Amino acid sequence: MICLGIDTSGETLSVGIYANGAIIGERTSKGESPHSVMILPEIQTLCREAAVAPSRVTLIAVTGGPGRYTALRVGMATAKGLALAWGVPMTRVSALEAMAVSLSLAEGILVPVLDARRRLVYTAVFEMRDNRIRRIEADQVLPYGAAAARIPGGAILTGDGVPLIEPFLKEAGIGYETRTGVIRGGVVAKLGAEVFGASGADELLEGPSYIRKVETHGHGFHVNP
Repeated sequence: MICLGIDTSGETLSVGIYANGAIIGERTSKGESPHSVMILPEIQTLCREAAVAPSRVTLIAVTGGPGRYTALRVGMATAKGLALAWGVPMTRVSALEAMAVSLSLAEGILVPVLDARRRLVYTAVFEMRDNRIRRIEADQVLPYGAAAARIPGGAILTGDGVPLIEPFLKEAGIGYETRTGVIRGGVVAKLGAEVFGASGADELLEGPSYIRKVETHGHGFHVNP
């Protein structure tokens, strides 16, 4: 299996290729150009650098959320288009899980925290042991204080939402570490291959994973990833 991984869930764009049990290529970028402009050239360059022709790709994996509303759709639309054009299946992975695995830690409790705006954060809890990830809590959206209260002592936190909950962690006396990291496209590809092996492909008509509602443009409440 040769899996192309795509992440556009945040400010950073990352693509990677996972084949024969290893990440064989990866490109991560952050610039002034929007993801919609950069993504196809980055995939083309990745395939050239990894010496993998698009015709050899057998699976496409994409982060399906939570994350930035518009950015997620760029990744999802690209993944769907390529899956249809190349005649291969597509699968989604959790952006929070991909962020946790991208830290490349041997062991520890990992808690990614992303800014969901409106004084909310997206978060989940994972445990990494011997380079294997285990989910402890599902992806969820919580107010700052509630999210901080669910952090296990001694956990390793990552993501742009960490500064938002730190005052609550300190007030509660919860010990923690912080690590800076970004979602790696190669990790998305690896997780996608594992998800596909366990659950099969997603329907191409499905979109990002939605876990909260927000008010947009003064027209009531709409589902948002």
